[in-house]
Amino acid sequence: MSYASSISSYPIHGSFQEPCEGDGCPQSARKTWYCVSCDCSFCDLCWEKQPAHRPKKRGADGYGHEKIDRLVVERYRSILEPSSNLEEQEALHRDDEDTTWFGIGRDHVDGPVFEDYGRFAALMQESMSKSGAVRHPQLVSFIGQTGAGKSTVVKMLINHQDLKTNQTLNSRFAAPLPGSVNDNVPVSANVHLYADPDSYLSNTPVLYADCEGLEGGESVPKAEAYKMQDKALISSTQRKDSLDPRVRKRLQRKGNLVSRKVKWAHGDKEKSKREYAVTELYPKLLYTFSDVVVFVLRNSKTFESAVLTRLVGWASASFEKSLGQPALPHIIIALNATDLAIDASQWDVKEATNTLLSSVETAINTIPALQDHVAWWRTNGRVIHTTKDLLECYYSSVTVVRIPIKGRYMLIDQQVEKLHNEIMVKSNQSHYKKQK
Repeated sequence: MSYASSISSYPIHGSFQEPCEGDGCPQSARKTWYCVSCDCSFCDLCWEKQPAHRPKKRGADGYGHEKIDRLVVERYRSILEPSSNLEEQEALHRDDEDTTWFGIGRDHVDGPVFEDYGRFAALMQESMSKSGAVRHPQLVSFIGQTGAGKSTVVKMLINHQDLKTNQTLNSRFAAPLPGSVNDNVPVSANVHLYADPDSYLSNTPVLYADCEGLEGGESVPKAEAYKMQDKALISSTQRKDSLDPRVRKRLQRKGNLVSRKVKWAHGDKEKSKREYAVTELYPKLLYTFSDVVVFVLRNSKTFESAVLTRLVGWASASFEKSLGQPALPHIIIALNATDLAIDASQWDVKEATNTLLSSVETAINTIPALQDHVAWWRTNGRVIHTTKDLLECYYSSVTVVRIPIKGRYMLIDQQVEKLHNEIMVKSNQSHYKKQK
């Protein structure tokens, strides 16, 4: 059983309060703060009295002990330390199928078909106001390697916004299932769609598209494995009413499914593979329709070698075929699980952005694939001196946000807030540009 599953979920007022554990504290009703290092809760007065909390005292990570709201700790622990119980995982995967937006399936002759599960229409219908006002949804797409923590980042964003008005342990909004760190097998399959709690009922709701992880190869995602088990069970069972309710639900989803043959991939062995859909088709589609693209990366040192060419390649392919695209998407690089030993200035968005872009400034002179794109733009009159100049040919802006490795929960919360702020600002800018 996971740490989170051992904690009961119940409404609380103000925060996840625990009595002060300071020696002889007479004010048990005071607001208390949790210290992960001490594994104790203290009020403000008793906090300062602890030897480990004195000014200039540092813990094992080189930082002072962090004052944390206990509910924030429990929420993030439930995300960063997911349950390893197989039965719980299976149940969660089946429930998460309701959030599937689109993907590639197989027809009766094993040919690729594009499947739309109706998730976008369902989200918009559920949040429609009685006034029937015109709404302009904003799409934010999350892309990244398998194991980079992409689904974890989406879940943290949803959790962070929901916590502002929902002071309980469990979120009211659907969120992705995080995978294990550096897991080489994708957790979820295809592209899932989630609502941002902060804007869901507004006229410009922000929707998060969570794309299946890159570099999973032909490995069958965990969610897809459960799906195949259910299909086999359905086909071998004559009385459908005897099936498990979650399995029967799959039959209902099938009734809402709209599928089309992917004619250009039939007969082409490479383009028919799952890997092609995940690494080429999904990112290009999402680039075309997104207001913001968030690329989640664990190691900033691989940005030049593994990410740059992809960002430009996807954008170039989509750009050439989308002449009517009213606005270029914004790109945000989310550097996940950043080491706490990094210079403190790097938690600032502008500093992080300048540092990363400076490190790849001359990449356009050394990477052949980028040189081809530079040559094309220069031929068409665009002035390009740096890698940033090239990226801005395809993206309205480039921003970098760092999210720390687990342990410093309030710092995680602060950085998630910064990421959400950047997403909302860029989404609003995109919406404004489309309306001009």
